[in-house]
Amino acid sequence: MHRFGKLAAAGVICGTAALGTGAVAQASTPARALNANAHLVHVGLNPSGCGTAPGPMRGEVNVHTNAKLTHSRINISVHGALVKTTYEVDVRCSSMIGTLTTNRAGNGTAHLNVANTFTPGSPFYIDISVPPAAIASGSAVGSGGYGDTFIAGPFTLGAKSK
Repeated sequence: MHRFGKLAAAGVICGTAALGTGAVAQASTPARALNANAHLVHVGLNPSGCGTAPGPMRGEVNVHTNAKLTHSRINISVHGALVKTTYEVDVRCSSMIGTLTTNRAGNGTAHLNVANTFTPGSPFYIDISVPPAAIASGSAVGSGGYGDTFIAGPFTLGAKSK
């Protein structure tokens, strides 16, 4: 884990994520933070497992959690997704927290305010996937019946430094 002196001791870190078109991203080391950014990576059909897979960067996710760790604001931006499609936004392998709908260019944003279900100090991922109910009969699907999927993370919030 990275340590950033007094900021890490206070549980605060600032991160940045660049938006690329065609670059390949790998999962990064989790940052213990109240604020964190990660690339949104296109992984194709929903993979099994609770992590991510390599793929092209197609947006970013920002997670901001209040100091008491009771609520988070999650901002998602995706580019180059399926056009005019509603994606389910999830804390990967946990729960649905909202939706994101793309426009005719396949771009979309979502700004979600959610009650924290995150375990402090445990890494988690945010994903957007086409839900099973929205997939045409006979179309290819991934794990759990989900379709086209993007994943960001890992995020680790609220871990206290000793």
